[in-house]
Amino acid sequence: MSRRSKKKQRSQKLLPPPEQVLLDFLKADWQPARALCFQPSPQPLTTELLKRTDLQAQLDCFSFDKAVSTQIEQQCTQLQADETLSLTASFQCLCDSEFPETDYDSVLLPLSQQFSDEYVRDLTLSAIRSLGTGGTLTIASPRSKDYEYHKFLQSLFAKVTRVVSEAGIIYQGRKQQDAPAKKTFEDEFAIREGERLLYACTVPGVFSHRRPNQSARTLINLMELTDGSNILNLDCGSGIVSFAAAARCPAASVHAVDTNARAVRCAEQGIAKNELTNVRVELISGEADIAQEAYDYLLTNKSYFTSEEQGEQFLQLCLRTLKPGGLLQFSTKQYQWYAHRLLDLFTDVAIDGAVHHFMLSARKPE
Repeated sequence: MSRRSKKKQRSQKLLPPPEQVLLDFLKADWQPARALCFQPSPQPLTTELLKRTDLQAQLDCFSFDKAVSTQIEQQCTQLQADETLSLTASFQCLCDSEFPETDYDSVLLPLSQQFSDEYVRDLTLSAIRSLGTGGTLTIASPRSKDYEYHKFLQSLFAKVTRVVSEAGIIYQGRKQQDAPAKKTFEDEFAIREGERLLYACTVPGVFSHRRPNQSARTLINLMELTDGSNILNLDCGSGIVSFAAAARCPAASVHAVDTNARAVRCAEQGIAKNELTNVRVELISGEADIAQEAYDYLLTNKSYFTSEEQGEQFLQLCLRTLKPGGLLQFSTKQYQWYAHRLLDLFTDVAIDGAVHHFMLSARKPE
């Protein structure tokens, strides 16, 4: 990575999140009757609006991620129980695979730098469909090169307000006509498993959209399973790893779980399309929803290593979830920390290499 790229990364980390940019933009007298707050992460937005004095609005916090929705709901409930605060706004937390199509008079849409252009357009169109006529969409974007997106917004609104600051860009538009016809961003891909093709349905925001990630391919190609076993596919995404495991072991029971409601919907569609009877998928809010010592195999894709703390949480979850002697198999691009820590916690640690991707396997001690 060049020095310029590293400097740009550091400067981006210092910028406030788009949720804070929205909060700073909304005036103290912002007073919608009913507002929808999109929350892709637990960053303060709904909670901070709830604390505003004299706000009479109904605040609906919406997320595709059940873990995020549950965390924010707990925070809002604690605020309501705080007797030192005089809260006048009400709230509810929603989690689904699509935006609620209710006639909101305000929708707040924070966009992440990591969102793809396709995902941003999908979110924008979904947010507009949630607005009633005369309702206002307010968007916070950290992107600096926004010509195409600005042009896209101008095709949707008669007038687009654009406010630029060092922290990002605020866009605001008022819905004056019916939303454009729903555009589908759905797609599907197929992989070969033995003599058959397995199909996966995908949408933006689900890992990985339109094609199987190389890390998932590595896991599918190298995983070793026993028929008749209980298999957990953690963070299943579109479900393609679950489908491969189920097709390879018809007598096995495969449990696919994810916190993303869109991923769960895609997995459900894939189960039906592939006519698999030994796979079930479940939307979970966190690791507490997963049964302990219930599985012979745990399969997952950990493409990127985020931190030692999160890596440790993942390995401890695997220890709690696997039966004694159960096998953990996961693919990753950055294996060094995992490889060393697995030697401390598991037995029979092995690494299989592929092009830029590795599969690690380890057995829980008896």
